[in-house]
Amino acid sequence: MTNVVQELEHLAKLCAAVRFSPRPADLVADLLAPVAACLRAETASFRVLSIADGAVVPEAVVSLGIPQSVDDAYLSRYCRLDPARRLLRQRLAEPVFPDEGRPGEWTAERASAEERRRFSAEFVRYRNEFLLPNDFFHHVGFCFQDSSGRTLLFDFHRPARAPAFRELERAKARVLAACLHAKAANLDRQETPCAGADGGGCLSPRELEVADAVAAGLTNKEIAARLGISVRTVENHMRSIFAKLGVTTRTRLAARLHAARRSGEPHGSRTFS
Repeated sequence: MTNVVQELEHLAKLCAAVRFSPRPADLVADLLAPVAACLRAETASFRVLSIADGAVVPEAVVSLGIPQSVDDAYLSRYCRLDPARRLLRQRLAEPVFPDEGRPGEWTAERASAEERRRFSAEFVRYRNEFLLPNDFFHHVGFCFQDSSGRTLLFDFHRPARAPAFRELERAKARVLAACLHAKAANLDRQETPCAGADGGGCLSPRELEVADAVAAGLTNKEIAARLGISVRTVENHMRSIFAKLGVTTRTRLAARLHAARRSGEPHGSRTFS
């Protein structure tokens, strides 16, 4: 009984303490790391997905214990297979969780037999090409939407050598999902993890690097070579940058960066609290 009480006390303190921080590094320290420790997960990721021009756009990808190359692979190739992208089609009133009886589906989804077959085939590919090669073997996670309809996705993993998540840890994840959903409920559309108030306030560190390279006049191919990423990854970052800053051309992006840095003001800076 003592251990159960201690677990509950720790969970209550964690729910009170965790917060959405404005910068990716702080987001890892203030949210991902303590939640991963509570769930005894070895790696974790936080993703924000939205729709821009009819396409799913990853607005933010912040991870704990995951190489940048894996995040880049997700952005360039595997986001379009992520089961969480389907949740953008519906309005979610509460957190949802993977359906343990139907791999690749969510507890809130209502799908036809044909859709289920397609979802299953997509998930098999996502698992075999992305999850398993990166040793995301055991998984616990959840999704919910903020006030503007973006999907906020939390994933916590253990490698194959580790034991599966227990029911207690899955129960903790449900409590934490409810807590984080409540904290995100009042997010304004102009809020997201930020890189800092340096003229790239609403951009991730990688997006800021790409934006700076664009402002310097580099092509996508040159940016890819400079940053050691694929051209497709650069293109994905560009779509996200354009959506966040509300610009449609590279010239306007460069002008937006220069103007913001002259004034010392973040443009569209977005913070979680």
